Amino acid sequence: MSIPKYMQMSQSLLYEINTGKFKPGEKFYSEAELKKKFNVSSVTAIKALQCLVNEGYLVRYQGKGTFVSRARKGKAVKFSDIEKYRDAAERTEVLDIQKMKNPQIAEEMGIHADEYFYQIKRLRLVDEQPIIVQDSYLIQEFVRESDIADKEKFQSIYGMISREYGIDLHQANSKEITEIVFPAPEEICRLLGLSSDEPCVFTKRYTCLFDGRKIEYIESWKRWDYFSIEIQSM
Repeated sequence: MSIPKYMQMSQSLLYEINTGKFKPGEKFYSEAELKKKFNVSSVTAIKALQCLVNEGYLVRYQGKGTFVSRARKGKAVKFSDIEKYRDAAERTEVLDIQKMKNPQIAEEMGIHADEYFYQIKRLRLVDEQPIIVQDSYLIQEFVRESDIADKEKFQSIYGMISREYGIDLHQANSKEITEIVFPAPEEICRLLGLSSDEPCVFTKRYTCLFDGRKIEYIESWKRWDYFSIEIQSM
């Protein structure tokens, strides 16, 4: 299944807003400008704009046009994962890619229990020390069967989706839940080189498209001694 053009446009336009090309209160592209910019129909241009209106990024005034919203739902807070290894050599190893069914994971992804999805298991290493095990679960339409044999293509899933489908998931809505797990699961201890009496940091992450569907669900386990969070108001 191909990704709708209006959704690709919405992601691209959101990137322009978030990077400061348009300031709060500033007039946004008109439908005519979007038609010319993306070479699309009026219907597609309107749907792309409406996605951003629905998410609160734009407001539309009859007879005046579309503007970047001034409203904020609250004071923004930035959470940053502080990397203690900034100058270290990093690499990502793709351990496995599978097409599978699993009712528990399907529920997390918001899909039917009998629906297939893809699991990409990756290991992140710093100076050859494994620090993160990550299971990424993607809905079917974002993985081609012909690509599964090329594991290197999945070292950066966001990069792959950006190249192949024109969607920047860094700009998509997401939610993370992080907790400390003690003791760490046996397989995680083996992959991360932890002893059986050490904890690990477990994170669930959900990434959604503009239509509300979850494109990706992630379960990741990180070594506790590489975990640090900074909270900053914006």
